[in-house]
Amino acid sequence: MRHRLLAILGFQEGHLPVRYLGLPLISSRLSIEDCKLLLLKVDERLQGWGSLSLSFAARVQLLKSVIFALNIYWAMAFILPKGVLKAVEARMRKFLWQGGRDSGAVKVAWIDVCKPLEEGGQGIRRLEPLNRALMNRHLWDLIQCNKSSVWVTWIISRYLRCCSIWTVRGGGGSWSWRKILKLRHHLLGGVSYHLGSGEDIWLWHDPWHPLGPLIHRFPNGPRVVGIPLEAKVSLVIDDKGWNWPLITDIEHMDIVDRLSPLARSDMIGWKTEGGVLTTTEAYRLFQPLGQKVGWHALLRGPLRIPRNFFILWLAILERLSTLDRAWWLGLDSACVLCSTGETETHTHLFFRCEYSRGVPPDFGKGGAISSSSY
Repeated sequence: MRHRLLAILGFQEGHLPVRYLGLPLISSRLSIEDCKLLLLKVDERLQGWGSLSLSFAARVQLLKSVIFALNIYWAMAFILPKGVLKAVEARMRKFLWQGGRDSGAVKVAWIDVCKPLEEGGQGIRRLEPLNRALMNRHLWDLIQCNKSSVWVTWIISRYLRCCSIWTVRGGGGSWSWRKILKLRHHLLGGVSYHLGSGEDIWLWHDPWHPLGPLIHRFPNGPRVVGIPLEAKVSLVIDDKGWNWPLITDIEHMDIVDRLSPLARSDMIGWKTEGGVLTTTEAYRLFQPLGQKVGWHALLRGPLRIPRNFFILWLAILERLSTLDRAWWLGLDSACVLCSTGETETHTHLFFRCEYSRGVPPDFGKGGAISSSSY
């Protein structure tokens, strides 16, 4: 029958994996071998730029725009293997510090380069937290029951017909589905439920109540209260408001005592201004903000020249190639700009050197830096 259909329709029989819109279409776990195309595209871009005389700032901009666009296209569709993400970051790190050369000193650790500007980095996002954040956006569509999404509609009909996204088990699902479910606890503390009719919200499974998912707090709740496990919140709401059955068990009375007022309609939002989970906020769930540095404002401004400000960034971090850092070459470490004989360090070059003191005081007007700033 199969061969007859192929002959009649004129189709060719294919085998997974195949490529669709540049991505592998597979039915099993995504492997490093499946992601070779992503690595090849990254290599092609970086090798093409290697022949150009690019500044550090230009390389950072290319990494943020082009290379990140390639990675995000894949990261929005798959939970990428850690080996692939590490390989892409290794290529990015090598391109930043070496360009098209085969050697070059790494001046700043990659983990520090990837910090936000306010924390003393270059604002490059780490790929693994970003991949998880993008996967959480799919979870967010499921939580909000975004029925305009074909994927959400299929997941609800396939896995969520009788349970909630918060309590469904991953057994029997695909590898990707099980991986996505492992990320849902990151969203639990940030989801805000405002109940109206309650028609699309599970009574026992969804975290609409101040106590969280009621089935976790009251495992025997359906039997004690007399409401089925598969009930929606609309079962205890009528035209006048809440309409719960009489609860005689003292422990389960907390359910009714802590109810919130009803809204006009059901709304599920994020606990931030605007109520929408953005990619940036999802990224911060996996890569929390750290301590700000006092000098980050020096690297900003409408007239900033990226190339010069990158060098200033290296100087503040004391990562310039001064002679005191080249002791292993056996060179004389004395400053060559002045006759004091002091060792060429960052502090000497910028604050003690007689040559640098001769720079006009209004040079670089608009910002000031002192040795106590870092």
